[in-house]
Amino acid sequence: MNCLSPDSKPDWKTYALGEMEPEDRRLAEAHAATCESCHHELATLRLTLDALSTLREEEVPRRIAFVSDKVFEPRWWQRIFNPTFAAASVLAAAILVHAFVRPSSDAQVQARVDAAVTKAVAQLQDQQVQAEVAYSLVRDAREDVSRMYIAATGLKRQ
Repeated sequence: MNCLSPDSKPDWKTYALGEMEPEDRRLAEAHAATCESCHHELATLRLTLDALSTLREEEVPRRIAFVSDKVFEPRWWQRIFNPTFAAASVLAAAILVHAFVRPSSDAQVQARVDAAVTKAVAQLQDQQVQAEVAYSLVRDAREDVSRMYIAATGLKRQ
């Protein structure tokens, strides 16, 4: 709905706030009585003013706070409980613990490596000796079988 005479449309905000001259006020009331669109606009303005009047009044702040002010910075104890700070603290503690509880010195590590190598070499030597013994047993058994075959068949070895 639009007002049929937008040029003669009164300032409804001034009317609703009671700041209009008495002559203009009478003209505005007459216009609101004949124009449904303006009557609806005036009713909406009055509803808004009624809603605003129900709010409690608050004192205007003396100073506007900015985001960069110290007021908005967290306290030291709030920083400690910040998840990012806590994670960084745990990481720093882990690095320090690792620095002080690190593996033994290089000489001890080298001694362990040498002992492991010596043990592995001894095991390999034992396996080689066992393989040589097994080979000699197989060779002796082969010769015995050969002799028994010759004896059984009466053939001579060439």
